[in-house]
Amino acid sequence: MKNDITFKEINIDDPEFNEAIEIYNNSFPDREKRPLNDLKNNIKEDEKLFIGKYNDSIIMFSMIWEIENTDYLFLDYIAVKKEYRNKKIGTVFLKNIFNIFKNYNSIIFEIENPEEGENKGQRIRRINFYRKLGAQELTGFKYFLPPRNGKSERMLLMILSGNIDITVNGKEIENILSLIYKHIYHRDEDDITLKNIVNGIPEKIYLK
Repeated sequence: MKNDITFKEINIDDPEFNEAIEIYNNSFPDREKRPLNDLKNNIKEDEKLFIGKYNDSIIMFSMIWEIENTDYLFLDYIAVKKEYRNKKIGTVFLKNIFNIFKNYNSIIFEIENPEEGENKGQRIRRINFYRKLGAQELTGFKYFLPPRNGKSERMLLMILSGNIDITVNGKEIENILSLIYKHIYHRDEDDITLKNIVNGIPEKIYLK
């Protein structure tokens, strides 16, 4: 089946958009979802929306942002339609990501912290999915989503790369996270959550 899936980029005016957003709405908890208008505005600016199709049905949704002036991509979202999960569809897409974005060699992404929520088993399975692809966790500091309704959830940050060492430069990650907060979450450099994050970033970040 996975060899019969086609991936393509779409925009908000394409007829497949609403079906892709349905996968998004059914795949993520409310605390991780952003308003639809925010997603549309990000796509209008420079974020890429991809779908996976099988037998003319949309079965995968992903949003990716090329982080300016870096060799990093930000994996904003990726989700597979419920009845098609556990068929390595997300794996196929992510293994081909650097063929799609040829000027990049690393992906950074947020993932639920298994120590923070009730669905610990599900969170661990998601982490293991990425680890099987070779992803590693950034350690040595705490990362939080921007708060909604007064609450901010602690997340983990992971990197998937074709060219990675046991450490990454803290200043580089500080810059990347500031850009993510600005372009993805529309927060300025004075955002208190962002300040608390970057103040805790060490000079050298170890991966595990």
